[in-house]
Amino acid sequence: MGIEILHGPQQAASAVRGVLGLNASCPSSQSQFEILRATVWSMAAPAREVHVNRVLAAALPTWHLLSERVTASEEALRVDLREALSTLEDAGDLLQLSGGYWCPATARLVDLPAGAGYLLIGGAPSSVLPVDRDAVQYHGPHRHLAKASPELAAALPVEDLASWARLPSISLQEWAREVIDSFERQPYSPTSADAFEFYLPASSRPGAPQFRRWGESTGNTTGALLARRLRLYGAREYRLADLRAGRIVSACDLQGVDVRRLMYALDLAAKNPVRARRIYVGDRTEWLFTSEIPRAEQRTFAAFGTLTIPADRPFERRWTFARNEGLALDMLRSLGIALEQHHREDRR
Repeated sequence: MGIEILHGPQQAASAVRGVLGLNASCPSSQSQFEILRATVWSMAAPAREVHVNRVLAAALPTWHLLSERVTASEEALRVDLREALSTLEDAGDLLQLSGGYWCPATARLVDLPAGAGYLLIGGAPSSVLPVDRDAVQYHGPHRHLAKASPELAAALPVEDLASWARLPSISLQEWAREVIDSFERQPYSPTSADAFEFYLPASSRPGAPQFRRWGESTGNTTGALLARRLRLYGAREYRLADLRAGRIVSACDLQGVDVRRLMYALDLAAKNPVRARRIYVGDRTEWLFTSEIPRAEQRTFAAFGTLTIPADRPFERRWTFARNEGLALDMLRSLGIALEQHHREDRR
């Protein structure tokens, strides 16, 4: 057995990237997604699931090395990883189970329309799949392939985009009404451990990002509100709560609901849409978001767009559409998003 001596952090980072199978299309600042895929895949193998605390503890040293943020605190890097887990859940790569456990989703290929290639989906890291290292294009949490090798096509099932993305066939308002009406609320008795925040778009600053629309005080509100609380291990639990004079009288868990889509419906009802800006960067255009988009739209965008998450602005999502931009904009309008244009950004 040979021993390789690594001299300094740069050599160590290069060696780790080689083990992960990362190529030049994956900047170190976005390597947390492949780090987490590899960590969950390897640690969940014996029991088919792994606790989030073990995942974060195991992934943290590698993320600290590759993130190139030498002055970042351990807590800040841990928050990065926890948020990346949720992003990978939205992208269809990882599954969150009850009690703080995670497992990899089944690896598969999504056949993109018009011969645009494939999305590589699932919790299997690229390094364990029969795929050429340089064939994978990394865009944030998403992995693209121009074509699938015969070995990869034989190893993985193939889905079409429509069945995988699962875009609703009804309007946003109709979908929200069905969700709100279908969940039966139960009488609520508060405990000292309950600390809820409520989604309050009507009283938020016009155009504010969705993460700034949550508040603890509801005044004397009477009616149904979307509520959330932070559970053990960093997971957020969402509920639909009925309030009377500012106090919760009944509630229900929103299991299996795309809460992000419900937030857009509430924005629309409050006549306070979030905004997306079209930015001209050199000879190309990017659409800048400071709010996440629902899972179905995010997955569809991954089929014909490129996602970039700036290293110095991790709350931003920048999408560039090489094709079907008109379709993407129609989908954004259907969510009630206000589209702003004619903004130029110089990057040096």
